[in-house]
Amino acid sequence: MNKPWLFSLTGQLIGLLSTGLILLIAQPRQGVPITLSPPSTATPTLPTRTPEPIFVQVSGAVLSPGIYPLPPGSRTEDLIKAAGGLTADADLDRINLAAILRDGAYYYFPSPNEPIPETAANAPGNAASAAENDISYPINLNTASQEELESLPGIGPSKAADIINYRDAQGPFATLEDLANVPGIGLTTVESLREYLTVE
Repeated sequence: MNKPWLFSLTGQLIGLLSTGLILLIAQPRQGVPITLSPPSTATPTLPTRTPEPIFVQVSGAVLSPGIYPLPPGSRTEDLIKAAGGLTADADLDRINLAAILRDGAYYYFPSPNEPIPETAANAPGNAASAAENDISYPINLNTASQEELESLPGIGPSKAADIINYRDAQGPFATLEDLANVPGIGLTTVESLREYLTVE
């Protein structure tokens, strides 16, 4: 029995399958979708000011008398090192190595039985006056007086006045870090004052 229509149908089916297979193979592959992350935002960093040095004059029983720049918060021992050390005849019993230095101060380190000039910050009369006005730390930044602020390392009369003016204009300081908002005072200075201040 001759079935030409069967051969024709079979040929057409084979052709359709071949065409479908070719199209399937030729279809471009879909890649894995790419997820784009939002661009990272840079964390702003506040510029920090390098604290200005204090200048202290020293003479007497030191190897190199003169005026020396020192970091805020420096002590008598730091000044002696800057001046090359003490001479062999220095009277160690009258030298307080732990005393905190003040900007613009003059120190005289004597030999035994030698008087200390009245202009020196460590003269007996000046030391007694300082003891009368002794300030206990930490002091409250929101109530500190001009004199108390000036006693802080690296804070002179003008910066003390700036702190008080800022406090009067902006209200009490909420944190110690807010002190960096006062013009001329950076975060580094704030860190150097942390042991001397409190905010209440």
